[in-house]
Amino acid sequence: DKAIRPLKRMRQLVITPKRISLIVFVLFLILVGLYFHREIGFLTKAPALEVSQPPFDITVKQETFEIIGKTNTSAYLTVNNKEVYIDKEGNFKTEVNLFQGVNTITIQAKNRFDKTNEIIRRIIYER
Repeated sequence: DKAIRPLKRMRQLVITPKRISLIVFVLFLILVGLYFHREIGFLTKAPALEVSQPPFDITVKQETFEIIGKTNTSAYLTVNNKEVYIDKEGNFKTEVNLFQGVNTITIQAKNRFDKTNEIIRRIIYER
């Protein structure tokens, strides 16, 4: 004959207007933080740069070679320090003259905050 212990009462989650306001405020702060993170990331990131031709270092037999790729539309693009036109979609295309042997092609995209993205391709020209 032991004494009966009372059962522990479980705390229930009570939804009050104050708690709802707090949850909405915290969600608002999280969304504002994510927005600023995205905007600051845009300013601090280098522009995207993709070179589709040549996809890697290659050997060719023609004296000129066409460089094709894509970057941000607002970027300043150079190929071997010569400015290249970028269309509305960010596509670019330019021809480079090759010399006998190994040619190093430097494709560089720069945004207005001087953040750069650079791709280097080596093209071997053999006659």
